[in-house]
Amino acid sequence: MDYIEIGIIAALAMIVLYLFSVNRELKKEQKVLQDILEVKDTTIQNLQASRVAVKDVIENLSAHDEVMALVESGKSREEISNELGIPVNKIELIIKFDKIKKDHAV
Repeated sequence: MDYIEIGIIAALAMIVLYLFSVNRELKKEQKVLQDILEVKDTTIQNLQASRVAVKDVIENLSAHDEVMALVESGKSREEISNELGIPVNKIELIIKFDKIKKDHAV
């Protein structure tokens, strides 16, 4: 009877060790999947941010000529903002883009 009990205890110990091993592997796989999810979320956020940036650039390009004509006529950024209905920060961005464009053209 003692050998049967020792055999059962040994079998249970082996099962427990096997389950610990499997659990360790699952934890490693879970960490890899969590890392993949973080990269995916970061990529999605970057794509959304770049989409907004591209949209802003396209909007700025469409108003670029009007804004620069008004700047050259001597109007202030606030006056241009009121006249065209564009926020002041976008007008400043258009002016910066124009300056960069002129610097690269030289």
